[in-house]
Amino acid sequence: MNEQDISHLTDNELSQSNILIRQYKFFVTICIVVGFIVGTGIFWRPGRVLYESGGDMWAGVMAWIVGGIMVATCVYMFSVLAAKYEKIHGMVDYAEAIVGKKYGYLAGWFFAIMYQTAGYALIAWITATATATFAGHDNVHNTPFVFFVTAFYMITMFVINYFAPKLPMRFNVTTTVARLVPIVLMGTVGIAIARFTGDSSYVEVVRPTVGEGVAAPSFFGAIFATVFAYNGWQAAVAFNSEVRDSKRMFPIALLLGFFIVMVLYVLYFIGVVSAGDPYALMANNQLGTRAAFANIFGHHAGNFIMIFVIISGLGILNMCCMGMSRGLYSLARRNLGPVPHRMVRLDAKTNVPRFSMVTCVCVSFAWLVVIYGNRNGWFGQLGGRQFMFDLADFYNMIFFVLLIPIFAGFLIRNWRDVGIHWFNRIVAPLLAIGAAGFMIFSLIISSPMHAVIYFGAFLVLAFVGGLFYGRWK
Repeated sequence: MNEQDISHLTDNELSQSNILIRQYKFFVTICIVVGFIVGTGIFWRPGRVLYESGGDMWAGVMAWIVGGIMVATCVYMFSVLAAKYEKIHGMVDYAEAIVGKKYGYLAGWFFAIMYQTAGYALIAWITATATATFAGHDNVHNTPFVFFVTAFYMITMFVINYFAPKLPMRFNVTTTVARLVPIVLMGTVGIAIARFTGDSSYVEVVRPTVGEGVAAPSFFGAIFATVFAYNGWQAAVAFNSEVRDSKRMFPIALLLGFFIVMVLYVLYFIGVVSAGDPYALMANNQLGTRAAFANIFGHHAGNFIMIFVIISGLGILNMCCMGMSRGLYSLARRNLGPVPHRMVRLDAKTNVPRFSMVTCVCVSFAWLVVIYGNRNGWFGQLGGRQFMFDLADFYNMIFFVLLIPIFAGFLIRNWRDVGIHWFNRIVAPLLAIGAAGFMIFSLIISSPMHAVIYFGAFLVLAFVGGLFYGRWK
């Protein structure tokens, strides 16, 4: 059923036809975009960005800006795609319409099984580490407490989204404001109060920590590290078919939301590095962040601010669960993926794709096992130190890989279409292809073996997804 076929249907008729309702206005859509992006990433990545920048704060600022510009070009291209292609689920729609049905399935499978589910587990774990920090634990990464709280957060958000789907949207609007509080405070008051010594270079603490045979920190690594903090706008595209007047309003909300976040991130990074101990920030991001807030707002404020970090994590976890529930549903609408006749069903009372949500939550617990394995040395050594299968780096790299054929296909199909502005049909796709390629290159340069392993893991999971392609009629 295409868009023309459903335009005359009422909300009740759409629900009965297993079609999601257009329910979100412009302000709520901006909150969705900002809510998806602003989360645990900004509180988790400053230490790594500073480390990869060689301890130089201003090099780190440049990494945030360059990374933001690279991602912004992809965001802009997505806004162009959102104005032209619209059906059920943004990422799948674009891949299917531009490259083909099989590539659309591959993109949808990646989004449902790798991107959203791995992100759900990772965000829950990071939020649990913030909880452990607030509780005063010395080990905030690998204890029974941390993983118990992680599972508790994952299950709780699933239950809320499953049984009360209207509550998560209200929760998102509320937590979007709450999670901006520490960012705005540190990005304004923190910068104003912090005492600049004139020496923002901390290279001497970085070099001794780099062991023999381990690649030195690199600016390219810092750029790629920012991607995790900017993450989320991709999942927000899943809601394009649920936004009122989406072809006009959704691109504006997508771009406006991203640039608001980009400015806030740069200011926050300057504030947290200037106000705190950069050495502590690079050694333990959570403890370093708490110390920075304590230096500016007092000891008790340093502990209190962790509550906002936890709220921030729960807010983005909530949004991730909302987007994750649409993953396999979008494939099932095309009669693709595992048991599509079940995945496509919407709950009669809540209008939630319940089978899709339950399946994706189960997959997310498998990714939680990977996180546990990272912290317990399951994956051996690489380059003289313990190998860590960084979930964020994994799905971000694959995401940029999958974007290139979509952008290239759009350019090939539409470069003569005078109905599209020349900038949008020629320049924007070329810039977006270059930006995606640059981000892939950044990871390869900073850690080539990780890039190879991540791509290999993707091929294995893509093969598993291929087993479900066209199996059910």
